[in-house]
Amino acid sequence: GNLVLRLVDAVLLGSEPLGTLHDEIIAELGPEALVDAAAVFGNFEMMNRVADATGIPVPAQSVERERGLVDLLDLESFLRH
Repeated sequence: GNLVLRLVDAVLLGSEPLGTLHDEIIAELGPEALVDAAAVFGNFEMMNRVADATGIPVPAQSVERERGLVDLLDLESFLRH
């Protein structure tokens, strides 16, 4: 579990070099786990791009639930009202 969380942090936050984790994941979990993790990251990225490209609206409840993040990233201008 901890190794996978480190990978998520490395990809999303740049918390550590991916090369180091690459070797650790293969050693501890096998190459299939690395491929699976990369596929999950890729799928989420693809789904976000599809949603953005098609103009799927973000529900108001989601915006309010994430109000701090919306304000921090100045995303209000991207929201349809």
